[in-house]
Amino acid sequence: MLIYVAHPYNNEEKNKREVEEIIKTLVTNNPEHTFLSPIHTFGFMYDFVENYAQGINMCFNLLSICDRLILCGDWENSKGCKLEKGFAELRGIPTSIYDGGGIIN
Repeated sequence: MLIYVAHPYNNEEKNKREVEEIIKTLVTNNPEHTFLSPIHTFGFMYDFVENYAQGINMCFNLLSICDRLILCGDWENSKGCKLEKGFAELRGIPTSIYDGGGIIN
């Protein structure tokens, strides 16, 4: 499966590092899957895109090709993560919440 890993970003390096550690754990425990981070795919463009809508639409395009969404970190207080969750729900993409060691529904 191709799995989209959503985590708050806000152009903060610590958030990027947290996602890296989460994905390392996920890959270790689930080597049969491929995990994608929009932070690592588009993070370098944070100050380049014209507006928030352009950036989140790029994330939606990436999420649309994935088989599952995993929400991580303080996702409930992240505008982007909540939008990604809503997009996944509309598209019928299964969603899980990362609990620090595994995936829960």
